[in-house]
Amino acid sequence: IHLGFALFFLVIFTIFVIAWEKFIGRTIERLCQHISTSTEENETWITIRNIMIWHCLVFIAIALYVGLTVERTRNYISLIGIVTLILLGTIGSKHPHRIRWKTIFYSFVIQFLLAAVVIRSEYGFQFFEFLGKEVSKFMHNAHSGAVFVFGKKYEEHFFVFKVSSIIIFLGSVINVLYYLGAMQYVIGKIAWLMQKCLNTTAAESMNAAANIFVAMSEAPLMIMPLIPKMTTSELHAVLVGGFSTMSGSILATFIFFGVPANHLIAASVMAAPGALGFAKLLLPETHQSKTTWETVKNTPLPEQHNVIDALLTGAGHTLKICGFLIANLIAFISVLHFADTAISWLFSLIHHPEINFQFLLGLLFYPFSIIIGIPLRDCLVSSELIGIKISLNEFIAYQELGKIRQLRNELILNNTFALYLNGTLTLPNDVPMLWDDSSPIILTYALCGFSNFGSMGIALATLGVFAPTRKRALTKIAPRALIAGSMVSLMTASIAGLLYDAQHVTIPRINSNSTSV
Repeated sequence: IHLGFALFFLVIFTIFVIAWEKFIGRTIERLCQHISTSTEENETWITIRNIMIWHCLVFIAIALYVGLTVERTRNYISLIGIVTLILLGTIGSKHPHRIRWKTIFYSFVIQFLLAAVVIRSEYGFQFFEFLGKEVSKFMHNAHSGAVFVFGKKYEEHFFVFKVSSIIIFLGSVINVLYYLGAMQYVIGKIAWLMQKCLNTTAAESMNAAANIFVAMSEAPLMIMPLIPKMTTSELHAVLVGGFSTMSGSILATFIFFGVPANHLIAASVMAAPGALGFAKLLLPETHQSKTTWETVKNTPLPEQHNVIDALLTGAGHTLKICGFLIANLIAFISVLHFADTAISWLFSLIHHPEINFQFLLGLLFYPFSIIIGIPLRDCLVSSELIGIKISLNEFIAYQELGKIRQLRNELILNNTFALYLNGTLTLPNDVPMLWDDSSPIILTYALCGFSNFGSMGIALATLGVFAPTRKRALTKIAPRALIAGSMVSLMTASIAGLLYDAQHVTIPRINSNSTSV
């Protein structure tokens, strides 16, 4: 069945690409130009009225879909998260009177539609599940190279050898696809679509699309000569795009942590339009952009002589990423352990040694866990993971989530989960657990992105090299961009929580009635 589906998908995709290049793309481009021209020439109350009616119809359609398809009333708590995040973004906006609500509205609509396809649609769920499995199979090709270099027992040193091998393999393949022009084609089409839907500029749309596939240090290469000319709002959008999405090579790491690939892929894709939406919400455009599609298309990329050169160059680049990740993890995990020990010792003086750094993070982000739809029983553990992701590192957070999922699956498979749930058996105090089926899924979306202080340093260093004259502007907007990136992750989690369907989960589960809190 999977082979037949793969062949069917490849045939349909090939036909679509040919049809798009020959007919569909040109027709849509002419239509968009006609609509844009007519709108500029006829800026009357009729045009405004029609736009408002269209927006209301889209909103009503979404409301009806949610009302008719969402069966668990608890899912509606996530609506509070959606409204709260937009409200907080509006309050924190630097120029609230210049917000383009069309961009905000349609970024949410695109996120909602993608989530509906993955979570609520049977065919969409099966497609992303199939895609996730195929990605996992593809990444397994790194096994042969790792065995040759490190030996058969290399998996005993999971991150240094196994994860690094996957990152190097995937980074090399992506660089070859760049050399062949395939990546530019796909990214360009996604960027064009986002620009038409969200009314964003060419450069920021291209960067947001590139962030789906490559890291925040690599995506700006697509627009490198344009960065010094970009407006402050565009630079902010570039930073937010890097903070809120996951690159393909890093995504592979989290899949091997045990996080479901289909939801990881969906979360990263959903984050791209969400990043543009929140970037324009917190720092709206106040100047005229100097970037056009012609300048973006003509942006030169690093020259490589052939496929082998591209493969080796990609391997060299990803080796630097692996070294940075290993150093980061050693530093952050060590600091986390020290912070836990120090704070626990301080509270032991008043006879409460159980209070540590992670516990305090849990209290700080507890309200956000509630509003995105996490059941109350799981909120403390969830908020600790969200806090670790934002303050320390997303790798640590996903690794902890993977351990929780693995333990949860083991308890379900040996039929002891219900006994722990009703209190007949108890877990040790230092063993975290997520008791509701929805919690691991919602957290998969909430933890997606590079919005942490370490990543902010990487982003500033990278963009500072590309645009030395804009360092001052970048350092001023970086904290705001970090907040926006975190809000994007929480928004995708809220949408996932709203549309969560117990029938579409990729982990063993017990009866949903017994796990409700």
